[in-house]
Amino acid sequence: MNRPFYVTIFLFLILFYGCDIYEQDTYSELVVLEAYAIADRPLPDVRLSTTSPVTEEYIFADVAINDATIVVSRLNSDSEPVEDFSYIRSRMGTYSAADQSVLVEAGGRYRIHVQFDSRDEELSAETVIPQQFEVLSDVENSYVYQSENQLEILLTATESNANQNVYVFNTITLEPNPENLTPFYANAVDDTDTDIDEFFNNSSGLINEGNFEINDDRTILLRFPWIGVAFFGKNAVVINSVDSNLADLARSEELQLGGSTLPPGEIPNLIYNVEGGIGVFGSISSDTLITNFTRPNTP
Repeated sequence: MNRPFYVTIFLFLILFYGCDIYEQDTYSELVVLEAYAIADRPLPDVRLSTTSPVTEEYIFADVAINDATIVVSRLNSDSEPVEDFSYIRSRMGTYSAADQSVLVEAGGRYRIHVQFDSRDEELSAETVIPQQFEVLSDVENSYVYQSENQLEILLTATESNANQNVYVFNTITLEPNPENLTPFYANAVDDTDTDIDEFFNNSSGLINEGNFEINDDRTILLRFPWIGVAFFGKNAVVINSVDSNLADLARSEELQLGGSTLPPGEIPNLIYNVEGGIGVFGSISSDTLITNFTRPNTP
C-alpha cells in the first residue's frame, strides 16, 4: 500500500540498564549492541554502550562507546560476504552507514562485525530480513468501534524465513486527546497509575502466523481485535513482520518480566543472538494503513 511509513520498535526498547544478566557472583561489564534493520529503508544506525552495575543509574551518555569500527555485510546463501558497508560515528555512541543511499534488501541476510580501539571484545551477529509484504484489503475510511463491521487486514503471501512468520501490530493514535480514549483504556488511566502516553503506540505483542486465517492462496487474513484500539479518531495501524532475533529477545524478556509460571530459579536468561556481547541485531518488514475508529452511534 502506498501509505506513510511509521518506524516502531514497539517491544524492543531493551532495558539493559544495569541488570546483572547472567548468573554470577560479581558484576562483569558487557558491551551492548542495538541495531534494527528495516526492509527497503537505509542501513540501520548502530548504538553501542556498556552495561553498568545494578546499583548505578543507567545514563547512555556515560556508558556510550565511541571508538568502534563497524562493518555490515550483505551475505549470499552460503553466508559469504557479497558487499561490505562501512560505518562512521554520527553522535555519542551511535554509528551510521557511510553510504545512506544503500537500502536493506527484504529477504536478505546481513552480518554485523564490531571491533574497538580500547577494548578486546569483538561482536558479531546475523539477521535474515523478513520478506516484504503488502496489505491487500480495501480499508474503509472509518469503522464504528465494537460494531460487526470489523477491520479485516489481508496480507500478501510470503515465504517464511523461520518455522512461521511472526508479526507485531501497532495502533498509533494520530489524535492523542484524553477525551478520545476508548472505554477500556480510559478506565485503565482513571483507575491505575498508568500514564496516557503509554497507549499512544499500542502494541499487540508477538503473534505467530498460525494464529491467523491462512487462505488457499497463502494470503493471511486478520480480523483486527477491538482491544487493540486505544483511541477514537484517526489511527495508523502498523503491521510488522519480525525476524527470529527480535522474536527470541521479546519472548525471553516476557519470561524475565513475569510472563511465566516458572519459579525464579528456572527462568532462563534473555536470548540475544549476539556473539561477544549482548543486545540485538534484528530486522523488520512493515506496512501501514490509516483509518478512523468512531464512537458507536456517531455519524
